[in-house]
Amino acid sequence: MNAPIDSYLWYFFLYSMIGYLCEICYCSISEKRFVNRGFLHGPYIPVYGFGGVAVAVLVTDLKNWPILVFLGGMGITSIIEYGAGVLLERVFHIRLWDYRARKFHIRGRVCLGNSVLFGLLSLAVVYFIHPVMQQSLANLPERLRSAGASVMLLSLAVDTTTSAVGMAAFTERLQRVKRLKAMLEPRLELLSQGRQRLVEALEAEIVRVSEQLRKSGNRILDAFPSIGSDELDMPSSLIRELIDKRRGRKKRKEESGTLHDDD
Repeated sequence: MNAPIDSYLWYFFLYSMIGYLCEICYCSISEKRFVNRGFLHGPYIPVYGFGGVAVAVLVTDLKNWPILVFLGGMGITSIIEYGAGVLLERVFHIRLWDYRARKFHIRGRVCLGNSVLFGLLSLAVVYFIHPVMQQSLANLPERLRSAGASVMLLSLAVDTTTSAVGMAAFTERLQRVKRLKAMLEPRLELLSQGRQRLVEALEAEIVRVSEQLRKSGNRILDAFPSIGSDELDMPSSLIRELIDKRRGRKKRKEESGTLHDDD
């Protein structure tokens, strides 16, 4: 496909916008809310631009064999997505997408489901979208086409620069959080273990004191079953529990015939 460089810039920009719209529709419908996708601030995703141009250049000659268009587009776009994933991970040390939870993926960077969708989009590009783009650009005056390409190139350059700076700052903050987490986790674990031991010791002391209270206050508990927190500075629920234990113990002894006068 022979075309001036201005046309390729238009194709790249338009396919980037189409990819952005596809991502928004797909993710927003699945999550039932508006999801703004893309690495850049503007309404375009460059990986779709590269994919669309690559399919238009490399696969259009196969348009007489739709299955080859599908498979070729599927393979080309998957390679581009995988390469973009590797590049972004190397530059920013972070995964912007991860398909490891899906079936039939390659290191989480591409997966079969997405590759099939890219193959279907390649069919749309070859048979419908790209012919319309070609005809529309051919009808544009040359000066307008050239000026538009320059504006789009400048816009992408500025957006890419500011987005890269923002992403670098974000990843630096993320690394700081990871370092802080790694430093604090052992200390938090020690505090948690100490707290657990303290809780166990307090629970054992409460059991011991409660048993002493039960042994020394059987008569009072029997005489004043409604005694509560105002009198003993203890929760009424605990007093009720002691009363119930006392009555249950007394009843079991009565049933077994072992109740003694000192109980």
